[in-house]
Amino acid sequence: MHRRTALKLGSVSWTPFAFPRFAGAQPAPSKPARAKACLLLYMDGGPSHIDMLDLKPQAPAEIRGPFQPISTSVPGITVCEHLPRVARQMHLVTQIRSMRHDRTVHDPAVYQSLTGFPHVSSAGGLKVEDTDLPHMGSAFHRADRTPVVMPRLIEIPGRMKMQDRVLPGQNAGILGSFWDPFQVEVTPDGEVVPPQFDRLPDVTDGRFAGRRSLLQGLQSGSTVEATSAARFESLQEQAAEILQRLTIHSAFDLEQESAATRDRYGRHRHGTSALLARRLIEAGSRFVTVYWGKEEQDWADGKPAKLANNPWDTHRNHFPLIRDSLIPRADQTLAALLADLHDRGLLDETLIVWMGEFGRTPRINQQWASRDHWPHAYTVLLAGAGTRGGSIFGQTDRYAEQVTDDPVSPAELTATIFQSLGIDPRTEVPAADGTPYRITTGRPVDAIF
Repeated sequence: MHRRTALKLGSVSWTPFAFPRFAGAQPAPSKPARAKACLLLYMDGGPSHIDMLDLKPQAPAEIRGPFQPISTSVPGITVCEHLPRVARQMHLVTQIRSMRHDRTVHDPAVYQSLTGFPHVSSAGGLKVEDTDLPHMGSAFHRADRTPVVMPRLIEIPGRMKMQDRVLPGQNAGILGSFWDPFQVEVTPDGEVVPPQFDRLPDVTDGRFAGRRSLLQGLQSGSTVEATSAARFESLQEQAAEILQRLTIHSAFDLEQESAATRDRYGRHRHGTSALLARRLIEAGSRFVTVYWGKEEQDWADGKPAKLANNPWDTHRNHFPLIRDSLIPRADQTLAALLADLHDRGLLDETLIVWMGEFGRTPRINQQWASRDHWPHAYTVLLAGAGTRGGSIFGQTDRYAEQVTDDPVSPAELTATIFQSLGIDPRTEVPAADGTPYRITTGRPVDAIF
């Protein structure tokens, strides 16, 4: 029984989604969970590691670029001069400067970053297929058995696309659409499009109770296959709970935040998305992915001209773009999120991951004064959930071109995220056809905790 069919039987006016209370069998976690939730901030297109976090001020000008390093809240650690807010929060942040893989094109690089597995193709132009392996959040969604009422897995503000083609690796793939993330839209202007969680106008309390009773009667006489029936029953139960819990409705309402908080995060798409993500995790969601989302990037006559597909994919006007548009927004939002979670006492139980699919070439493309794709060495940031704030793991050479110490693969990063959430990385879950699927082949990077 499909989710759409199930919801048609009920009294709910909303976009179909699923978040079962219990999932299939799995091994017990090998270690206690460090985090109750993960908030993944994904920088579409590939942020420049050498210009932002892994600066090489002693390198030649054609390598180091024009930006200068500044001190941070951790003695001896520097970041780009255009990250002043993040610099003040660096004592909360762990840098993995030794990320690497070998996919140089967006499509397979995004896929590997989000799933932890390389795509069978290394080419661009990939399409979303039923045979795709799942987003790490979907794999977690399938393996996690923690009771929840909120949607367990959420993505904001919209799917990553290239030329209106959705990039693979963002959904549940072989696990089946039942395990896809619940999508919450934030417009390019930074306005939340709230999900339709309300009852239909003509459904009174009495009619609602009657329909629940009817559904239970239909369920008891159903001949639906056992697994589907269990999912349907779980969906009914949670749908009913959501309709009656005002706290869930209010989680999507940013009007409940102060003007100062909204200003601190930034009244733009990324700032709004991150603030909404914090509210959803507070309300009980366990894995929220925030993509950067389309924004003004391409320039004409020195000013932003049109919406770009991958905002951090700065093949032209690289330095003006990241200096004047991209880095300031990222700096504002990440710093606000870290400080806010810390002040609320939520950082200890929330794992923050800030990443893209790769970095940028250390050697500047002289023709366009820009940097191109570089997966062979790049930086990912983590914070919270017991990570070693104010530390650096791994190292690159004098040009930030190659990893020299402690290389970390996307598989190892996903294993680290799973283990922090209390899921054994060796866990196998059934795909939609019943075939066992191991959620990662990587080993956790325990040294960052």
